[in-house]
Amino acid sequence: MAITCSKWEGLIEKAEREGNKEKALEFREKLVECVVYTAQELIARGRSRDLDEAEELLKYGEEVGNKLGINELLFHVNLLRKRIEEKRERRKPKEAEAKQ
Repeated sequence: MAITCSKWEGLIEKAEREGNKEKALEFREKLVECVVYTAQELIARGRSRDLDEAEELLKYGEEVGNKLGINELLFHVNLLRKRIEEKRERRKPKEAEAKQ
């Protein structure tokens, strides 16, 4: 999933090299949307595998957010990590029940 979103990172860097601030901003917005919406979709599915994938994507989001100074992305990454944590916490009692 991070691979899907990383295309925007390349476009941001290219636009910045060319001095095209407007395009760079547009691509930053697309990058944020890609990471956030893809992670939300994975979290909504809720399977362990999906949550793991979402965490990997959020890790990428945090790295690129720090690298490019995209605070909005960092904000969303933290919120989505909390949602993953909550989902996993709610699942624990069910998993313990299933083992008995």
